[in-house]
Amino acid sequence: MPRVALALMLLLVAGCSSGVDDVLDAWKAAGESPSAFTDVGEKLPGGKCRAGKVSGLDATVCVFESTEKARQAEESGWTLVGNAAGAATVSGKMVLVIADPRKEDPSGRRINALVKAFQGETR
Repeated sequence: MPRVALALMLLLVAGCSSGVDDVLDAWKAAGESPSAFTDVGEKLPGGKCRAGKVSGLDATVCVFESTEKARQAEESGWTLVGNAAGAATVSGKMVLVIADPRKEDPSGRRINALVKAFQGETR
């Protein structure tokens, strides 16, 4: 009986966690077109990060051990944006960094839509 309870608890925890693939699926459901996201290691200190393109914009999604560590990494996310238009936002244990170095989204609407879909999936 304890094994069954443990197995059910592990399934519940796995079902509640949002990962990078869940974010990509949320973007697809919102009509965006993410490329394949590849492992880029610790692009933000302490995070496990994957990066790719979404509807022409550069995006990096990092997962951290805790919400506190994700919040601490947010400032480093702005460093990745650099001089481009973009966003660095924390939601739960994840940080999203979007940059538009090629000026593909002059109004910022796509950036805003990507951030909202990310937040909706990770809260």
